[in-house]
Amino acid sequence: MKKFNVRFHDVKALRRSGFTLIELLVVIAIIAILVALIVPAVQQAREAARRMQCANNLKQLGLAIHNFHDSKRHLPSSVRPSAASTVRVGAFTQMLPFLDEKTLWDSYSTAVNWSDATNTPVTSAKLSVFQCPSSPKSDRQDGNPDPLQTGGNAAWNPSIVGVADYAATIGVDKRLARVFTTIKVGAGMLPKNEKGTFADVTDGLSNTIAVVESAGRPFVYRRGPILIDSDQKNHRINGGGWARPASDLLFAGSNKAGTVIPPTNTADVASINATNGDDVGGEVTPTPTYPHQYYGTEGTSQPFGFHNSGINVLFGDGSVRFIDEAVEISVFAGLITRDQAEKISDSQF
Repeated sequence: MKKFNVRFHDVKALRRSGFTLIELLVVIAIIAILVALIVPAVQQAREAARRMQCANNLKQLGLAIHNFHDSKRHLPSSVRPSAASTVRVGAFTQMLPFLDEKTLWDSYSTAVNWSDATNTPVTSAKLSVFQCPSSPKSDRQDGNPDPLQTGGNAAWNPSIVGVADYAATIGVDKRLARVFTTIKVGAGMLPKNEKGTFADVTDGLSNTIAVVESAGRPFVYRRGPILIDSDQKNHRINGGGWARPASDLLFAGSNKAGTVIPPTNTADVASINATNGDDVGGEVTPTPTYPHQYYGTEGTSQPFGFHNSGINVLFGDGSVRFIDEAVEISVFAGLITRDQAEKISDSQF
């Protein structure tokens, strides 16, 4: 039998070849620190990629608007008669052929409403060009607030049409001028029921917002972002479906908490990112507040995004810029209106 001669110091060396408990704890602590440093960086990189994709979506909408104008000789505009129970066609719906969605447009009937069973196979479609990848609940849907029950009362019919995190700008809420003397009220670039042209944008296409983020609708979100009601039963925005004219945006701003639209004083005011719109779901009392006491059956959306500290907007010239949420309300209102001759520089936003 072969004998092995192992000296004492060799055995001691072998015993010392592993990690001690203290060394292991130090390694774990170092790994934890590295993970803590890397995870935020990865999250920021992912958000940067999502924000870029959001900007690309808006650029596609910009190209569609310009191609629509070149083809039709006017800008896309939501058809929305003021009378109830009328046929309504959204601006984004009319842009479908210019967004590589001609098949959907060919299947859409302008003889009936967007919520009619004839059109819901089209309007229920989830279209990535209308959705910001930073928005939560990517599979959410908007509903119809107007179906009639026996006796004539409106009832909320949820989850029937696909959503958009972007909204066509139709103008500035006239109530703002009562509080802010520097704000000029006027039409936006894509007002309803109008065949406007680029020539109507006398403030300049590079100074006028055509489409703005209004993400998360029809769910109500407030600064944070904080979701108000996870099932739309008692809280919802009137708007969100890409096919709905009610998803267009009349800019009003809000107080900093996002609970009062428009703001009632010059000290407590937020232009964007305080809320994605006025709640029509019955927040104050159990009784639904739709039709809204001010907007009626019109949309109640406001500018809102899920990016860090601001939103993407599409200007009339096709450029996409990021607007900081600290922008002054008079500046943002000036960017919404198309013909009020406000003097606004890039440094102001």
